[in-house]
Amino acid sequence: MLTESFLAATLTANKVPAHMSAALKDVGIFLHEVQPQNTFRQGYKKSSTRPGCVAFSDSHVFAAQADKAVVNVYSRDRGNQEATVPFPERIHSLVFARAASILVLGTEGGKLILWEVSTGRVTTSTAAHLQPVSSLCITSNDEFIISASADTSVHVWSLARLVSFMQPGGSYRAEDTSKSPIRTFSGHRTAVTAAACGHSDITTNFAVTCSEDGTCYIWDMETGQILRTLLLPTVAMCIAVDPADRVVYFGCKDGQIHAWDIFRQSGKSSISNPESAGTAPIQILTKDAWAAPAKDIGAANCLTLSYDGTSLLSGHSNGVVIRWDVAKHRILNEVANLVQPVTNIEMLKPTGFANQKRPEYTILNVVKPNLEFTSSSSEIGTCGVSAKYHLNIMINDRLSTSKDDDIEAAITGPGIPGSLLNEALRELVSGSVSGHSSSVDDAQKFKVESLEEEVSKLKQQIAVFRDVEGKRKEKRLKRMMKRENIDAKMREAYFEAVKKGKDGDAAMKKWQQQKATLDAESDQDYLADKMDLT
Repeated sequence: MLTESFLAATLTANKVPAHMSAALKDVGIFLHEVQPQNTFRQGYKKSSTRPGCVAFSDSHVFAAQADKAVVNVYSRDRGNQEATVPFPERIHSLVFARAASILVLGTEGGKLILWEVSTGRVTTSTAAHLQPVSSLCITSNDEFIISASADTSVHVWSLARLVSFMQPGGSYRAEDTSKSPIRTFSGHRTAVTAAACGHSDITTNFAVTCSEDGTCYIWDMETGQILRTLLLPTVAMCIAVDPADRVVYFGCKDGQIHAWDIFRQSGKSSISNPESAGTAPIQILTKDAWAAPAKDIGAANCLTLSYDGTSLLSGHSNGVVIRWDVAKHRILNEVANLVQPVTNIEMLKPTGFANQKRPEYTILNVVKPNLEFTSSSSEIGTCGVSAKYHLNIMINDRLSTSKDDDIEAAITGPGIPGSLLNEALRELVSGSVSGHSSSVDDAQKFKVESLEEEVSKLKQQIAVFRDVEGKRKEKRLKRMMKRENIDAKMREAYFEAVKKGKDGDAAMKKWQQQKATLDAESDQDYLADKMDLT
């Protein structure tokens, strides 16, 4: 069965109502299911985030705290807070480059910080913005980053250039002119409030940026040329682009949603000279807005589209998350009421597809950044990679692995295949024989016999490792099923108690204790397995 969910984050601004469940009072990030049923699934506590300050990967959620210079890291698999990472200055925007596993952070001082979450390596850009980085987005192939600021500037950065080892990099505060933006868009005259980009390559891709005066520019990312100028009736707080790059959606300060169809409406502007198409403004009228359900709904702080692009979710300042029908331009339903202002919302990839591919690798635990990371000439090789650089990932098995590919089996499996060891031993023996035209001397024979004995011991160790790993996987699967069953029972007990007018938290207490016991057993088994492997 297909399951579609979204992550939403809030900013702690209002007093939490007394009737709200105690289990949700400290929650700042919500995992909410939309299909097949509309229900809250999981919460992450101790986060209060401003717009654009939440990013997520396949394994983790990153949230920049609104009132502190820290980023909270949560594990999606374990459902807990993994780390709190401090930074020298406050973070005003986040975006995650999934293909490179790099978290890009926009700082209060106008810099970009690039944190490789699987190595802990940190690189920084020049302070290209005069004010805090208010909005970040990244192209679909993780090749270029777009940063916007209240200083009216918009910059395009090359991710590969910023993280290159061959360029001189210093500590966090060091300036490096080589790590500057490759292009700057300077069309806005007031503070830039939102930025987004299409899903194409750089040669055909476009970016959309909006400012406080209601002006919106659609411009070519490769040349910086303005393709269209839109005039919105109010300030746009967020932007979403259709997966097929057909429609641009704007969430506005008055809570309304505006949509601009690129192909349908681009030819409706009264332009006599085609060459002036990029400069002639197109007025978007108030009457064309998707009407908000109530006047007190507050600003639309964030937008996200469903996987197929037929539904739009908007998060508002009064705490509601609304689902819109993009074809009919009307509200389908109120998905959730999170009480606090909703500042971030992102639709997750659906799960449940047949033969759904697993990620090639998994980051089990993020490596905290070293802001003073430097490499002396004695510590680096010819490519500039430091000896302290370590990659911490788990390579996943592929769906279809060739039995003949011993190298891939050695990388993805629990140990080196015996066939590969035997082949190496044969090569060693044949090389020894070819070195003596007459015969192999006794010393060489002794070395070969010693190697055969070592290989035999290694094979026994590999068998033990495989056995331990198989049992560990079996235990983990059983525990996951038990945990899901407990979660289902806990939700059932809570809603049943609420229906009867009883305390929902008290009804969940028994299941929460069972869940805590199960987690404790999981920790003990993990330590025991670790001891067995060592």
